[in-house]
Amino acid sequence: QGAMARDEEAAGEGTNLLPASNGVDARKAYESGSTEASKNFHDKRHEGKQNEEAHQEEGGSLKSVIFGGLDGILTSFAIVSGAAGGNLSTQVILVLGFSNIFADALSMGVGEFLSSKAENEWILSERTREAWEMENYPEGEIEEMVDIYVERGMDRADALQVVTTMS
Repeated sequence: QGAMARDEEAAGEGTNLLPASNGVDARKAYESGSTEASKNFHDKRHEGKQNEEAHQEEGGSLKSVIFGGLDGILTSFAIVSGAAGGNLSTQVILVLGFSNIFADALSMGVGEFLSSKAENEWILSERTREAWEMENYPEGEIEEMVDIYVERGMDRADALQVVTTMS
């Protein structure tokens, strides 16, 4: 299986999206199915030779690309089909089709940007509020965190110890 992954990578078919650390990283170990390479990578990391395991970041917009692509294909098809059904000239059909593709791309791009910006602003405002609450009433925040851990199944005493250690 490891040879197959190396052959795919050599052929450009593997997912070699992350920089390797001395030729071996967690993703390559996973892709090749090598538990020994994975163990070596993590052992080096825990010995202080590596700070953090790298993760792919390229897939973060995959959902938006697929959603936008499908939306663009369907609306463009509908506009071109309607124009062709109305016996419009080929030039008009092409102009309508390309105009729709451009407008969809612009709309999806701006929409994704604005929605991501709004979400990030909301997350930062919540983080700022939580920091303010921790600064002004740490006992209440500690109790809130303990309650969260208890709701998730942790014993209250253990939760209190974990939260006290973290805070």
